[in-house]
Amino acid sequence: MPVFMLQQAEVQTETKEANEKRQQLLVEEINASGIADAVALNRLKEFLRAEAVWRISDMDYPMRVRYEKYLNRLNYAKVSVRRYIKVFDLVKQHEIAQQMKTLAGKQRYQWKYQNTILFLPYHPDGDIVKQFAVTRQMAVLVWDFKKECPELLKRQVFDTLNKVIDTYKNRNMKRNKLLALQNFYTFCTQHQIEDVGMLEQSQIDLFESWLRDAGVSATDKHLSIIGFCRRISFENAERIPWDATVWYLERFHLKMDRMNESNPVGSISFMEIQHPDNRKIAQAYMKYELGITGQAISTITRRYLCIRNFLEFLEQEGLTATECTALHIKRYAKLLLEKQIEPKGYNERLSGIGHFYKFMEVRQYIKRVPFRLEYHMQKVHPVHHDRSVEYEVYMEILQKLYKFPEHLRCMFLHLWCVGLRASEVCTLKGNAYYRQGDDCWIQVYQVKMKSYKRVPIPEGLYQIMEVYLKRHGIQADSYIFQNAKGGAFLYQTFRNQMLKACEENRIINGEYLFNSHDYRHTVATMFYDNQVSLQSIRDYLGHTYDEMTRQYIDYMPRKLAEANEEFFSHKENNLAACLKKGDTNAE
Repeated sequence: MPVFMLQQAEVQTETKEANEKRQQLLVEEINASGIADAVALNRLKEFLRAEAVWRISDMDYPMRVRYEKYLNRLNYAKVSVRRYIKVFDLVKQHEIAQQMKTLAGKQRYQWKYQNTILFLPYHPDGDIVKQFAVTRQMAVLVWDFKKECPELLKRQVFDTLNKVIDTYKNRNMKRNKLLALQNFYTFCTQHQIEDVGMLEQSQIDLFESWLRDAGVSATDKHLSIIGFCRRISFENAERIPWDATVWYLERFHLKMDRMNESNPVGSISFMEIQHPDNRKIAQAYMKYELGITGQAISTITRRYLCIRNFLEFLEQEGLTATECTALHIKRYAKLLLEKQIEPKGYNERLSGIGHFYKFMEVRQYIKRVPFRLEYHMQKVHPVHHDRSVEYEVYMEILQKLYKFPEHLRCMFLHLWCVGLRASEVCTLKGNAYYRQGDDCWIQVYQVKMKSYKRVPIPEGLYQIMEVYLKRHGIQADSYIFQNAKGGAFLYQTFRNQMLKACEENRIINGEYLFNSHDYRHTVATMFYDNQVSLQSIRDYLGHTYDEMTRQYIDYMPRKLAEANEEFFSHKENNLAACLKKGDTNAE
């Protein structure tokens, strides 16, 4: 036999032996999965041999698609196809679970962004795999990151996908969010969206129309995924994207003493400012406000809203911020007056605009502020609103308070006994109460004033809270009243729950509308009626000026009534005194 033919025979023999060895290793690897369905396993082995696949690690989602087509060509019933596909997945999942026990396996199956198709049932986290064990909607399970679209967009979608999986524990809610994200991803690829963070309102409106045209129901739920995706993208960006159309404040790690955690400001939107020059200046201004001033976030965002409204007005006039003149300010001031805004709110709006233009002057966007706001300011007269809660109302609440949920009972008592702001009640911590001698005290952080105040409280309230803290195991640095995430109780939640409790318990026949701030007026007025000095009430409430405290004391009607009654109690002041029979002076 010629040498070359002998060598060829030896190679064929070696190849046959190698194939047999590879097939034997594959069979052992598949059998090690412990799956009892021998028929389905044999069918899988036949397919893998036909595909020349000798390791389970080479099995992936595209191969899963080919396997399903292979089964359909064999005319298997749908039930059988699902059964065989299920075994394919179980074999792959077992291999991943085994590999995750090794360092090399963890590196191989690390869940990270790749320019490929990711299949959630092949996630390396077994708990996540279980969450999708009964899901058959492929739109939820299959994530194609091989699409022809910008890499930045695909990474943003991938980050959002992971956040949805981690955040939502409810299976239906998780599925709905993932479906919404898939629709949003498809829309972005079709309309060449490059960066979720740069979305404009017009594009959001287009997405809403796209959903309707596609026959997608619950468009509101689908639209909510935009904010979720945009927030994740902003927070995960390597550097803060200062040109993004919406900023998310959590990324800035602001000091907690600047935040009102009972009513937190989560984001700042620039989408309403259409002109790029106006938006650029507004973003520079807010960067300064957030990073340099140190003011409370609520103050900053309230001022920004005034500025944003003014910039929208200028854009309607076809102007940029740098083109504004004294005439435009005059016209805007007239517009505010026509809306019958109270002088205090009117002045706040103009002051915000002046603050913005002073910033522009310092940063040399303009040479000087082109107007004098003092020409337009209105004189503010203190307006007193009689807001004290009627005795009959709060007594009925106290009598029925045992029917309220425990946390609402305690929160209400802080309003009625101490006159705290609702935001202060919602953010109380476990170390708020203490004794000093024979007196009981409370320490309260005033978000509005950015300072602490310490005031005495009734013995009864102190004892009630001691029991509450112990019963719920509240630590010194923990919030006493917590939201579902363990943070401070939200003001709006407190208000809604109180409104509902008052309605259910028929307070004033169900007609009473709870307003937490009314109790602050009530406490101030009760103090004043009991001869407490104005300065003492001011300190107790935590005000800076007496003028503010005067607005909280609803004393005038009562004082006038008492003076009137005392005056006419004397006989000489009695209106009927001159009506005696025969009095010639009577008219």
